[in-house]
Amino acid sequence: MKRRQALGLLGGALASVVSQNTLGQYVIPQGQVRLVFNENPYGPSPRALAAVNEILSLSAYYPDSPTDSPILDDLLSAISKKHNVDRENLLVSSGSNEALQAALLVYGEKGKILAPTLTYDAHLNYAKALGIDVVNVPLRSDLQVDLDAMKAQVDHTVSLVYLANPNNPTGIPLNATALRNFCREVGKKAVVIIDEAYNELTENPADQSMVDLVRDNQNVLITRTFSKIFGMAGMRVGYGLGHPEIIAKVNNALMAWPNGIGLTAAYHSYQDDEFIAFSRKKILQGRAMVTGTLQRAGVTPIASQTNFVFADIGLNATEFVAQMARRNVQIQGGYQDYPTYIRISMGKLEDLEIFDRVFSAVYQSYA
Repeated sequence: MKRRQALGLLGGALASVVSQNTLGQYVIPQGQVRLVFNENPYGPSPRALAAVNEILSLSAYYPDSPTDSPILDDLLSAISKKHNVDRENLLVSSGSNEALQAALLVYGEKGKILAPTLTYDAHLNYAKALGIDVVNVPLRSDLQVDLDAMKAQVDHTVSLVYLANPNNPTGIPLNATALRNFCREVGKKAVVIIDEAYNELTENPADQSMVDLVRDNQNVLITRTFSKIFGMAGMRVGYGLGHPEIIAKVNNALMAWPNGIGLTAAYHSYQDDEFIAFSRKKILQGRAMVTGTLQRAGVTPIASQTNFVFADIGLNATEFVAQMARRNVQIQGGYQDYPTYIRISMGKLEDLEIFDRVFSAVYQSYA
């Protein structure tokens, strides 16, 4: 059985198992609409599923070591070719979150971590729990990341700056020119991490990405994930692109053993342009549906370039989310300093039709 092939009949098998409610954490209760985790419910790629199906029997064994893994080698080669970077500029991790956590551990020993107040924070909270000093800079009044304010706080005590582009939960991308200038200037003092988890969903992914700074040997680390547009959130694969010295340091701090199934799926998903285009189309369609639902209710959502929508409903969001959950629709809401904002992730279009009905009913109940 060839180890470099991966995933197809597995899709049908998984669907069968899920329908029998025997998959534990993978089971979504019947009738529940899950719009809370920024997943792509249309994935994984059929090509990935077909390839993984061929190697499932090998799951009884530990995967190859990172230094001797044909499938990891294939994936790194594909990423290297696509982004026109050298292999020494790359790392693969267990989801992008592992790389983010490792980077914060490495650089948190040397100084403070700087990040926006409202952003993706799983790794930031992890760092805080370990005693690393994380300093948060408020967003601007328009919910945009305040690059000028962040730049003003970067001194010899700051070792790393974290930015998500587009930001989560707002869905707002940073101005590409301003961000490039920021990275070049701030990079002289500290490492800049740009989390590009949603890059493939932006209006202009190539321009919005800071990977060109990696090719220019700037002091940056770019993180990407297979959890979003590739629909592989449960397989835990991500990757990073950066200056060789940064890559080496972060690589040494990674903990998880390579996920053979996930790497196989990632390699085949990465080259499935048809599935990527299909996913992007469906997600953008869903985003337009959710935007329409909110606007018909008189709510003006933040213009998003991700697979979620952020909006101020003018109500206690925590209570509103609970009301939605009672009607089997899960969304996110009740953010610190933004207690009236909710975030809706994209589900399948039929799920978003249910969201439309339930949101409208719950929102009208407050009138």
